[in-house]
Amino acid sequence: MNRSLNILRQKLPLPGQRGSRTGVALFWWGVVAVVLSFLLPVNVLTVMGLNIFKLLPTTYAALIGGLFALGAVSFHQRCREAPGLMLYIFAIPALGLYSAYWQGFSGTAVYLETYWIAGLLALMLEPASAKQKRILAGILITLCLLNVLVSVQESLTQTNWFPLVIDPDKDPLAQVTEDFRAHGFYSHPLNAALITSMAVYLLYAMRLRFILAAPIFGMLLLSMLAFGGRTALGVTLILSILTAAYLLFRGLLQKSLKLDFVLSISFALVFVPLIIAIVATQTTIADRIMDNLYYDDSAAVRATQWEVLRYLNLRNWLFGIPHVDLEILKYQISLGGKDTDIENCWLLMFLNLGGIGFLVFLVILGAFTVHLGRQSGSMFGWLMIISSMVIDSTSNSLGVRTNDLLLEVAFAVAISGYKDFKPARGVQRRLGQTIGWHHKGSLSNVPIGVHTMRLR
Repeated sequence: MNRSLNILRQKLPLPGQRGSRTGVALFWWGVVAVVLSFLLPVNVLTVMGLNIFKLLPTTYAALIGGLFALGAVSFHQRCREAPGLMLYIFAIPALGLYSAYWQGFSGTAVYLETYWIAGLLALMLEPASAKQKRILAGILITLCLLNVLVSVQESLTQTNWFPLVIDPDKDPLAQVTEDFRAHGFYSHPLNAALITSMAVYLLYAMRLRFILAAPIFGMLLLSMLAFGGRTALGVTLILSILTAAYLLFRGLLQKSLKLDFVLSISFALVFVPLIIAIVATQTTIADRIMDNLYYDDSAAVRATQWEVLRYLNLRNWLFGIPHVDLEILKYQISLGGKDTDIENCWLLMFLNLGGIGFLVFLVILGAFTVHLGRQSGSMFGWLMIISSMVIDSTSNSLGVRTNDLLLEVAFAVAISGYKDFKPARGVQRRLGQTIGWHHKGSLSNVPIGVHTMRLR
């Protein structure tokens, strides 16, 4: 009897696993949380008069679905299949309690809204099928393109649809900066630039036809110029160039270059500099980037913020500094104004946790990051994660309440849907055909330089 039950359990999908009804329901619930994160951030809720709750709608959705997913499959099975993810999910709340014990509850919401719900979202999305993940990819690209249209319109009219959010814990309507910055539905331009950068790597992983991929890339590039995120734009372009060079040389050595890839490289070399030059000189879209290509006030703040370490005592170094004391120290180093703050997320987390807790935090986040990279199953997934960490390191994004890590999980899962995907393109043309080569049989498997080709 027991043997029969064991055989039955092996054949039937468990709740929350791929193929089960519960797993499908959890996946779509996770998609809802992702869409809410895009469309209902704190600034949009403020304009709608719905900012009456402390937590965002996406937080409630991720908590409900994630906790259900956590109990849907046995604890031992979860730990065996995803040890890095499970360590992260159980350790992040412990760190939040550790911070609350030493510093009080002020500021502990970051562990819930920035970190914990990202792990819970991974529980919901990762067991999905490859087809479902590709649907998620289409939704993410569509939402990013929607924000492209909004951001370009904002830049041309110098008018934001929704207020800028510098500090999520303060009234968005009272937060005004001197420089205009487009941000679409996103709560902050830096958040907007980061998410658009993630969309670029997802676009690479999707391997779309050139005729479709080229305009999408152009629109994403245009929005990054509008958002004014210098680091996001620079890191994305540099990694894209290095990746393209690597794939080009690998393709030449293996004689496996595809026409779409060569066209994409040619398009990038010719039109990307041209697009940037035209946008920068003939429109107001890239004004923020072009006007701040020097050591500006933002860069000065990033240098000044480290002076706070000079005022820490031994207790602060080991266990962190209370929020009230930190506010006083910021005034002492001239960062107490409404438009200035500590802009390094790692420094903020160190000041909150102290040296002991911060080391534990780095181990936990590192394990989660490695888990995401492995789950993506793609070079582009790793590039997206590395790029996101570099971009986040230049701002306070991961030190305050933000959806950066939540959406990074969504993009990593979407990229994993293309791990073994082979696009159905009918008769797929290769570069050899464009110079008059012909091959007997299927044209979809003919690389450049194969000796079986013959001239017409």
